[in-house]
Amino acid sequence: MGDRLTVLFMPESAYGPTNNCVGIGKVLERRGHHVVFAAEASWKGRLEPLGFEEDLVDLAPPADEEQDAGQFWTDFITQTAPEFRKPTIEQLQTFIKPVWESLIDGAKYCESRLRAIIDRTEPDVIVEDNVCCFPALMTSSAPWVRIMSCNPLEMKDPALPPTFSGYPEADRSDWNEYRAQYERTHRGLWTSFDAWVREQGAPPLPDLEFIHESAALNLYLYPEIADYRRSPAALANVATR
Repeated sequence: MGDRLTVLFMPESAYGPTNNCVGIGKVLERRGHHVVFAAEASWKGRLEPLGFEEDLVDLAPPADEEQDAGQFWTDFITQTAPEFRKPTIEQLQTFIKPVWESLIDGAKYCESRLRAIIDRTEPDVIVEDNVCCFPALMTSSAPWVRIMSCNPLEMKDPALPPTFSGYPEADRSDWNEYRAQYERTHRGLWTSFDAWVREQGAPPLPDLEFIHESAALNLYLYPEIADYRRSPAALANVATR
């Protein structure tokens, strides 16, 4: 492998995940490593000035006009803002599921491009800060690292409320109903995505999860001051903060 590593980052097309990867990437760059970003195409010209190589991907057919970085999700949230007035259990069908559908569409659209990037850059390590599986990142010979930074309940813990529910820790009365509704609204989508992930050569997805845990390293970056109290079992396989 040698002393100089090539590290390929693929953050979600939003400022939070991208900044996480930029911060880690700058530390690696200062230590003499080669950092490549397979970010979404709207980040063109924003990462090279920071000292990184850009080898970007489209998650959908390119727009006719140039877009701001992360513009897709800015527009998506603007359009779906009324959904946030609903109880979270109702949002499962009308907001959470469409978000997963958009993410899955993007993963499928860029799969061949990602494989070409990996073949070209030959990374020693691949780092993803996202919530959706991209099989190309998991099927190369390089270790795949997962960063969890979007939602504190990405890191599973049976002592905590269901992901996306917003339910209180101390009152479990509605947890099972929420989980049952998640199953009803997402089982079909998960089944088809899991089949596609396997077809690309990646391992099966965990049940009703849209991304794997890393066998190499899982980094949990949610701020401690805003986090839940974790059970020891939930922290066993995760490097935190």
